[in-house]
Amino acid sequence: MLAKLLRTPSIIVVLLLAAILLAGCDSTDAAPLPEPGTYTVDTVFREFYASLGGRDTLGPAISALFNYRNKECQYVQNAMMCFDPLAEGIARFMLFPLGDSLGIYEAPEISAAGNLVVDGYPIYEEFEEIYHRLYGPLYVGRPLTQPRYNGNGSRIEQYFQNVGLYRSVNDPPGEVHLLSYGVFACSADCQFVPPQSAIVTANISSASQPYLSQVARLGGLNVFGMPLTNPYVAPDGNLEQIYENVVLYSPQEDTSSLQLRPVALLLGVPVHPPGPELRSQAEGVVFYPTDGDLGYHVPLVFDYFIAQHGGREISGKPLGEISPFNGTLYRQCFVNYCLYFDSSAAESLQVRMAPLGLDYLNQTQAAPVVESTPFALEAQTIHMVANPGTPRIPADQSQRFDLFVVRLADNQPIPNIESELTLTMQNGIQTTYQLPPTDTQGRASLTVPPIEPAPLNGTVISFKVCLNVPADSPVCKSDSYLIWNFQ
Repeated sequence: MLAKLLRTPSIIVVLLLAAILLAGCDSTDAAPLPEPGTYTVDTVFREFYASLGGRDTLGPAISALFNYRNKECQYVQNAMMCFDPLAEGIARFMLFPLGDSLGIYEAPEISAAGNLVVDGYPIYEEFEEIYHRLYGPLYVGRPLTQPRYNGNGSRIEQYFQNVGLYRSVNDPPGEVHLLSYGVFACSADCQFVPPQSAIVTANISSASQPYLSQVARLGGLNVFGMPLTNPYVAPDGNLEQIYENVVLYSPQEDTSSLQLRPVALLLGVPVHPPGPELRSQAEGVVFYPTDGDLGYHVPLVFDYFIAQHGGREISGKPLGEISPFNGTLYRQCFVNYCLYFDSSAAESLQVRMAPLGLDYLNQTQAAPVVESTPFALEAQTIHMVANPGTPRIPADQSQRFDLFVVRLADNQPIPNIESELTLTMQNGIQTTYQLPPTDTQGRASLTVPPIEPAPLNGTVISFKVCLNVPADSPVCKSDSYLIWNFQ
């Protein structure tokens, strides 16, 4: 009966039309083409990958599965996942500590302040949620730096052993992402291009920002503006840092004791004598008494702003009444900052701080000064990192070596240091190269040609970089990389 129906022309036409329609649906609903440079997450990692947030958190897979130090590993945009078949339980899966190879190190604070402090490093307040979501030290790893402001990347960032966290200053508060550790480590072996905002750069010369966490609790960079200087020692011996709208300072040994400089007074903003209370909240103002029954009227919108951003202790006393300033702007100054009211702006943008920090910087020309203090170049006084450009490289490709040297006491780069690179083959044959002197950022790089004759696939090449400095014992770092001919 079925065969007879299929021989009926009308039935055949219907079936053909249905097939064409289904084919059309398949082509319309087909999965999008994979993003260039991406791979499928290997089955060994799928549950682990999903448990950490999958693509939204770790980014796409950017390499195939490979073996590294007796583990099965795979690069994703923001990390390197590894599986140890010899381990048990939760220890079988890990995020490899790529941060240790980035050459990034910053000493912990003696008296770190913040909601969450790990090993002397305050975790930036907006990073706390994702830090806990990734199980803290288990998958994020130990902190490597304080929270820091990266002016080139326009982001707040903090480096950890396994991942890096950042928040773009243009993003809404609380929107946090991971830096592209995996792309940086995989280097030329991976073809994936991450978003510009997530790129990890080799330049880590930017100083730490000891006040970032406290600024976040007071309202963040959207309120206080961007840092205009690195922290520096002011003439009074305090640590000082200029932001666009305020000037922050604290004792050098206790950055948790944050205060604001009386920048409005320092800039010569006129101080008007206080007067009696003449208006009430019904008229849109709050009276701030400053001298007995005398004081100043503060608009309710300013009073609300002050309360939301640290209170009167942070603003200081008013210096006068609100008055027209420029066009649609009205201004009222307090000891530590001035506030604008812009009647033409959107409601959420009508109240903002005036850029007094910029005026203070222009007036004082304050800038961090790094003194070159002689000291002994020894293994105990410096932090030295020597890395291959890529941990796995085909035998016919050149290899890059990167050196980074800073003073251990203050993390300042050490320029003009010469060094020697020694490659050692498995048969014991050695080849020596001279690296160029380190630059002003304490960095030097050298690219060496492919090894001749070409080593076999899987050969481990050992290398050592030693500084050419007078010392009681050689100052060297050793590591290795793998010859791996990708098929």
